[in-house]
Amino acid sequence: MGRAYYAGFLSALIFAGLSSSFAQTISTNTPIPPLQWINLTDSLGGARPPPLKDAVMGYDESSRSLIIFGGESSGGFPQSQTYILNLQTLQWSTPSPPDNLRRTPSARSSAIGGVDNAASNRHGFVVIGGKDSGGRALSDVWEFDFINQFWSEVSVSPGGPPPRWGSAGGIDLRTPPTQDPVVPGPNNTFYVAGGFNGATTQALSDVWMLDVSGTLSSNLPDSVAASWQRVSITPSLSSQVNQGGTIIGHQIVAVGGCSTASSDRSCANQKSYIIDPTRSQVISPDGCPAPRLSPTVISNTNPFSTRFASQAFLLLGTFNASLWDDGGGLEKGEVAVLDINTGSWARILPAGDPGASGKQAFPGPREGASAFSFPQALVGSDRNISSDTIIYGGRDVEGRYLSEVWLLRAYSGELSSASERWSGYGNGQLQTGANANGAGVSVSYLSQCAVAISPTQSSTSSAPGPSATQPPPGSPTSPQDGDARFFPYDTSTTHKLLAPLSLAIFQVAFLVLRQVSPWFNTSFASDTHLAWTYLPILAVIVAYGVGVAGIATAFTSISATSSIAKRAEPSLTLQTLHGQVGLAFFVGLFGLMPILLALSLLIQFLRRPADSRSEKSKATSIALNEKNGPHSEPISRPQSEQNVSPPSSPRQRVHSWGPSTLWQRSTEGRLSDDSESMSSGGPTRTFEVLNRPARNRKKTGASLAIPMNESPSHIPRNLSDVDWLQRRRSLNAVGELDYALTQASRPTPSTPHTMDALVPPGNHISNSQPFMPSLFVSIVHILLHVFLLALSIITLIALWRRAPRAAFAVFLAWTIIFYVIMFVSSWRGRPNNSLLSSLCYRIRIDPHQTPALSASPTPQSMPADVDQYPFPTDNRGPYVHHQPAYRVAPSDYSHGPRSVETDDDIDEDDDARQRQMEEEMSRRDVSIVTVPRRKLWITNPS
Repeated sequence: MGRAYYAGFLSALIFAGLSSSFAQTISTNTPIPPLQWINLTDSLGGARPPPLKDAVMGYDESSRSLIIFGGESSGGFPQSQTYILNLQTLQWSTPSPPDNLRRTPSARSSAIGGVDNAASNRHGFVVIGGKDSGGRALSDVWEFDFINQFWSEVSVSPGGPPPRWGSAGGIDLRTPPTQDPVVPGPNNTFYVAGGFNGATTQALSDVWMLDVSGTLSSNLPDSVAASWQRVSITPSLSSQVNQGGTIIGHQIVAVGGCSTASSDRSCANQKSYIIDPTRSQVISPDGCPAPRLSPTVISNTNPFSTRFASQAFLLLGTFNASLWDDGGGLEKGEVAVLDINTGSWARILPAGDPGASGKQAFPGPREGASAFSFPQALVGSDRNISSDTIIYGGRDVEGRYLSEVWLLRAYSGELSSASERWSGYGNGQLQTGANANGAGVSVSYLSQCAVAISPTQSSTSSAPGPSATQPPPGSPTSPQDGDARFFPYDTSTTHKLLAPLSLAIFQVAFLVLRQVSPWFNTSFASDTHLAWTYLPILAVIVAYGVGVAGIATAFTSISATSSIAKRAEPSLTLQTLHGQVGLAFFVGLFGLMPILLALSLLIQFLRRPADSRSEKSKATSIALNEKNGPHSEPISRPQSEQNVSPPSSPRQRVHSWGPSTLWQRSTEGRLSDDSESMSSGGPTRTFEVLNRPARNRKKTGASLAIPMNESPSHIPRNLSDVDWLQRRRSLNAVGELDYALTQASRPTPSTPHTMDALVPPGNHISNSQPFMPSLFVSIVHILLHVFLLALSIITLIALWRRAPRAAFAVFLAWTIIFYVIMFVSSWRGRPNNSLLSSLCYRIRIDPHQTPALSASPTPQSMPADVDQYPFPTDNRGPYVHHQPAYRVAPSDYSHGPRSVETDDDIDEDDDARQRQMEEEMSRRDVSIVTVPRRKLWITNPS
């Protein structure tokens, strides 16, 4: 991996860590009008509608009529009845249409509704889609005429959206109609986003516009037409069900709900979207209020300040109080204010209805309540004192359907956190009823957002601890989707940044150490990889320092964000599962592992003297193998340094070619069954070499692991350095010393293929072959990987819950790359002192299967007289029956090759010595075949 990759990875990780620290905070300086809840239920008369949920509501100023249509009754069935509330007289009634215009829409609930006022052409109320009594989705469009109180089905051109219910949308009453050059008359545009058809949820980015035009009157009941137009929204949004929605200008605001079709309050989330169809774009503010199911969202229509025009009110709804702590806000009539321009949330506690007792009352939590907001007071004698939002029905947390009518009155004033009383506060005595004038009204700004309650806190007595806690179902999962994750406890940005950064540095250093460290590689060359050894060690030290700093800041910067958490535990240390498990594995990796590694190195250091003594004892052992092992590498010395002085008279020169001439005289033994005299008698058989080619010696891949080092060039300085075999040459023409020095200065030719080349190459074992480490080292390796993997998982979980998705994705990708690199290097045998490398080697190569040698072909040219000796084609080595015994030669034989050794009888001629060598060869029963480029045959013709 290149340095550029690591730099990019660390930069992305730092950026992600810094981004996660800028979580959405609550606004306490959002200007709002003075707010008061007023209960109108007992002030209304007439034929009241039944308790309803998910009905649609509209209002006509010219007739002062409030309409409620459809909805779900307490029996769970959609309704088709229409109810009219005269806000002048505060009396309920049902419509009285002309006799020829008594058609009504079919029963439905969860439809989209909105007022359609277009000069004198239309004073109506439009209903779009919904769910019928059979649970089927609808797509038809109807409009109610407030003047003549009849329903008319709108003629819609083909090409509209599929049937759906529960969509977000409607129309902003303050938006003026538009003039279409094709369709005559003023047009109003309704918006529909998302929805559900009973099987498939539609994404909120599935946005449609319905343009309504024409004339609606009793004499033109079927003259209203509409056409659909789809809007492309970027980026694509998730689907939401049971969310709250409204229209501000031409922008769609959707808040809360579930991402699935479930109606359980536990699935509710804090997602909020502001969709602008005119610009085909969307923004997603971070959440702050508790996640609501079927809340009521309405625009702030108070005209007192232009800053109110961009505000949406989030009212009512229900949430799972066992999973979320909202500080008791919803029970106190909380109004959450979303500014669509800034994307900020403010949580406001308005004044309540004092009633007859003087104790302030508020509407309880409920889902599916209908609402309508108007720029003036809807009821009362002074309509310019406020703007009103009227609310009807809903279903409470106990499952009871409601028929209450509440009024949220926004008085003509402006408040902030610095000034929570307005100019009309008066004597401070709250008023009730339709004519309340705002006296005694003040508001309170909540200083924190709703927080998720730890599951351990709700089920046991333990409270959350110093880090991220497990979010409950329905809690947010991605700030990029508009979610804000809130936990009862929080730590500083330093901890959130240093913890994953330390782990990333450690992983990089660990990969390099596995490749070059002598603790993992027995074939490590310290002189070659010195820098690559100390650099990762330095990186590990840096990682340890960063990790210690990160864990220290987790304890010093822990703070409680939840009022419940503040009351639950006097101490904030180690109260979460994340904190407890993370600290345990941190101590394992950063505390226990250095001790174990130091102990392992100490054990290896203490074993070195014993190993040295064991090597020395081999020189005096009486029963050893022929060679020390496949990994032994004898070092050749100059032949002149190994030979003793020559006999007094020159003799015929006879060389014995074999690996014995290259062994070290002090540490290597001799090939013999015993130490008997080499002059022992026995039957004599001669051997004969056929077709030996004249060629230079070359190393081949078929040689053993024991290298055949060439003798270095060395010019002797005196006769004692001269090989006595060279001095046995005839000295008639030149002087003894001059000739000996001349011959000694010549490089000694290397031995042609001897039995070094006869062992099958498949039996060759490299000194870098992976092998199983000791039991203690294996345990240390396993613990190291367990601690490292556990901390990686803990970090990924924390990033998934609290950090942006980019940080989680980057660290997840790096973790996967880290383990892939480690596995690939182990598969290739690096490092060789590794449990994983050894297991991979055993999987890759069957230890019981010996690679077969291909039989050497018969030489092309074969002397006729040797046909009786078949050429061997098996894979055996030079020893047919058994490995010869290994025994150390006496000191008097340790100065040269066996075949040229001298004995007490220095007058023994070369013929006798030749016979001794042949007897030795016959006694050993050696079959030697050397196969260079040309085939070399050695046979025993006798």
